[in-house]
Amino acid sequence: MDALISNLSLDAFQAPDLSQLLQGATSTFLAFVLVVTRMTGLVVLGPVFGHPGIPVRIRVFLVLAISLVITPTLVGTSREQTFRSLDRNHDGELTVEEVPHSLAAPVARLIERSNTEPGRGLKVDDFFLTLPAPQSLIELAWLMLVEFALGIALGLGVSTIVSGLQLAGSLIDAQIGTSLGSVFNPEFQTDSSLSGEALHQLALAVFLIAGGHKLMISTLVDTFQTMPVGYAWVSAGLIELLSEFVHQSLALAVQVSAPVMATMALVGLAMGFLGHTIPQLNVLVVGFPVRTLVGLFLLGLIVPAVAEALARVLPAGIEQLRQVLTGGAG
Repeated sequence: MDALISNLSLDAFQAPDLSQLLQGATSTFLAFVLVVTRMTGLVVLGPVFGHPGIPVRIRVFLVLAISLVITPTLVGTSREQTFRSLDRNHDGELTVEEVPHSLAAPVARLIERSNTEPGRGLKVDDFFLTLPAPQSLIELAWLMLVEFALGIALGLGVSTIVSGLQLAGSLIDAQIGTSLGSVFNPEFQTDSSLSGEALHQLALAVFLIAGGHKLMISTLVDTFQTMPVGYAWVSAGLIELLSEFVHQSLALAVQVSAPVMATMALVGLAMGFLGHTIPQLNVLVVGFPVRTLVGLFLLGLIVPAVAEALARVLPAGIEQLRQVLTGGAG
C-alpha cells in the first residue's frame, strides 16, 4: 500500500504539468513583452500617438491595452494562418526565398527535418514555429531592440511625410514676412513657423479623419503574421522606402509652397516697379503688409488642396509600409 501511495504521489502527477504551465506562462509573458516593445516604437514616433500633448500615462495605457488584446490572438493563432501569410505564391509550399530574413534559418531547419524532397518547400503540416527563448540578457535586449526598431520604422515613415509641411510653412513664412513670429512645436522640440505649425495641425486633422491611426495599428498587427514576435527584422527594402519618403516629403514641401513663392516673386517685382515709377512711395513700408496679406490669402486658398493631397498621400504611404513590412501578405 505504501508503494502504491508513493507511486501515486502528488509530485508525480503535478511536476510535469507544473513545468509545462511555467514554460507556457514564460513564453506568453515573453511574447507580451515583445508585443509591447513593437507597439512602443509606433507610439514613440507615430503621428498623433507620439504627440507630447498626449500625457505619458495615456500613451502607456494605450500600448498596454492594445498589447493585451493582441498577445492572446498571437498565442492562439493557428500555424495555418501564419503559413498562408508567408506563402506568397499560394502554392501550398513554403520556401526559404518566400520568408523574411529573420525566418530564413528556422524555415530551412524545418525543411531539413521534414525530409522534404529536393527543390520542394515546407508543407503546412510540418510548419511549427516557436518563439525563440533568449539565453541571456544580451539576446533579450537584441530581440527587444529589433522589435522596437520595427515599430519606430512604421511611425517614422508617416511622420516623415507630415514633416514636409513644416518645411513648406517655413518657406512660406520666409516669403510673406512672418518668419520672425515663431512658435514652439513640442512634437519636434524646436521653434516652428506660424504657417508650418498651422499646416502641421492640418496634417494631423486629416490623418485622423482619414483613419490613419487605425490603418497604422492595423498595419502593425499585420506584421505579426509575416514577422512573428521574436523574428522581427528591418529589411533593406524598408530602409529604401523610408528614404523614398524623405524625397516625397521634400517634394510635398515644394508643391505646397510653390504657389505662394511664385506669387511673392511677382509681388516683389511689382513693388520694385512701383518704387522705380513712384520714387516718393516707400516700398518697404507698403510692401510688407501687402506681401503678408497676399500670402495669407493664398495660404487660405491652398489649404483645401493640401488637405485633399494629404488624404491621398498618407493612406498610400501607410499601404506602402504595409506591403514592405508584410511582403504583400493579406
